[in-house]
Amino acid sequence: MNSSTQAPVLQIRRCGMNDLERVTALLREFGYPTTLSVMKERMESMANDPFHCTLVAELENEVVGMIGLRQVSSYYKQQDCITEVTALIVSEELRGNGLGKRLMAAAEEWAREQGCCELFLRSGNRVERAPAHAFYRHIGFEKSAGYRFSKTLL
Repeated sequence: MNSSTQAPVLQIRRCGMNDLERVTALLREFGYPTTLSVMKERMESMANDPFHCTLVAELENEVVGMIGLRQVSSYYKQQDCITEVTALIVSEELRGNGLGKRLMAAAEEWAREQGCCELFLRSGNRVERAPAHAFYRHIGFEKSAGYRFSKTLL
C-alpha cells in the first residue's frame, strides 16, 4: 500500500517538554493568555507531581490537542479519589473529528489507573460553551448543580 493513501495515525501520549511550544499555542488559541516561559514553569512543576497528568494528541508528528488532569481527594464524596479535567483543547480546525473523545477516553484510563472512580470538569455557562456542553453530555457526563465562585488574592 502506498504510504500516501494511509490514514493519519493519532497518538495519545504524555506531554513532554518538547511539546511546550505547541501546547502553549493551543492554550492561546483557546483564549488563555500565557507565555512559553510561564508554561515551562507550570509544566516542570506538574511533571514532578504524581497527582497531575498532561496528555497530548499527536497527528502526523504535530500536537493538535491536549488534556490536563488532576487527581483530588474529596471531603464530601465517599470515593477515595476523583480526577478533574482541568483543560481540554483540540485545535480548532480539527474539532468534530473525535480527538476530544479520544483524549477523554485516555483521561478515563489514567484516572482508573490512579484508583479514581469519578471524572469531573468545570465549564462556564456562557452561550458559546453550548457546543462543549453538548460534547460532554454526548460522551456520558451529566450536568450537576453548582456554581464556581472565585476571588482574586493579591
